[in-house]
Amino acid sequence: MTRTLSSSDTSLRLIDDQVLVTRTLAGETFCFEELFRRYSDRVYGISLGMVRSEAEAQDVVQETFMSAFRKLDSYRAESPFRGWLFRIASNASLMRLRTRRRRPEVSLELSGPSFDDEGRHERPIKDLRPLASKTLEDQELGERLHQSIDALPEKYRSVLILADFDHRSMKEIGDQLGLSVPAVKTRLHRARLSIRQDLEVYLAGQL
Repeated sequence: MTRTLSSSDTSLRLIDDQVLVTRTLAGETFCFEELFRRYSDRVYGISLGMVRSEAEAQDVVQETFMSAFRKLDSYRAESPFRGWLFRIASNASLMRLRTRRRRPEVSLELSGPSFDDEGRHERPIKDLRPLASKTLEDQELGERLHQSIDALPEKYRSVLILADFDHRSMKEIGDQLGLSVPAVKTRLHRARLSIRQDLEVYLAGQL
């Protein structure tokens, strides 16, 4: 997967993912290099958002594509290849998180709103739209958001990354993490609320 594409390889860039998979399985392993070229940056982004370490994210990229290559015959063309690949990346990132020494779980219960059994808010979150223009102009906001996400307990951060960075459905997240859909929704609400509250404090200090 490290070979540079030659001029004769450029035609691969016009070929559909499923065709590249089929040709790889038929022995044309150079086709897998094109899949790596297409999706390695996206896999890195997903991994970095979850493990918060550039070195570990790079390791996850290698693990993801090695795993995908080994399991390629299990891929089914009924679903997009990229989604199948991103699930492998998410799983690899979660495994990295689980092997780390777990930090103490900080409760988000006291500062957040209450939720019913279905994960719905029982009282509304404060609207931050009046500060929207300030948010767009703030050069330090992106870094502050990354810090807020990184500070979340793992069980909340994992759900947030899978939902907002990997664009997974509530059911997909629940299936992957062994949670009910209401539990996924509740964790996602609390994660977003924690970040929003941190952002509100930050913006209030800038006014």
